[in-house]
Amino acid sequence: MADKGRMTSRPVSAPVRVLALLVVAMALVALGRRRARTAPPALVKVMDAATEEAAAGLRDGEPIDLNTAPATALELLPRIGPALAARIVEARPFRRVEEVTRVRGIGPRTLERLRPLVTVTTAE
Repeated sequence: MADKGRMTSRPVSAPVRVLALLVVAMALVALGRRRARTAPPALVKVMDAATEEAAAGLRDGEPIDLNTAPATALELLPRIGPALAARIVEARPFRRVEEVTRVRGIGPRTLERLRPLVTVTTAE
């Protein structure tokens, strides 16, 4: 005689298993969507006045001067990170835009990307 207080285990049918997996999958999808909606905002890079001016100039189609721009402004250029910007500053002055290729890490392809975005002023 079976004890009424004890639960006995019965095999779970295949449709019940599929339904349980479907419920779990839907819950995970809903959780992922909620997490995506409540993601923290992206970090904003704080810029000094010269960098903000250079960024505004780039937006307006004005090139950045390789001889006078601070390293943070040079980082606004494509393919130029902090290390490469520092090397550009160290290699100054430039007489022509093409001379930026003497900086390690800037080759002909990068020069072609930078050419419409940069200029060189010379002190006379």
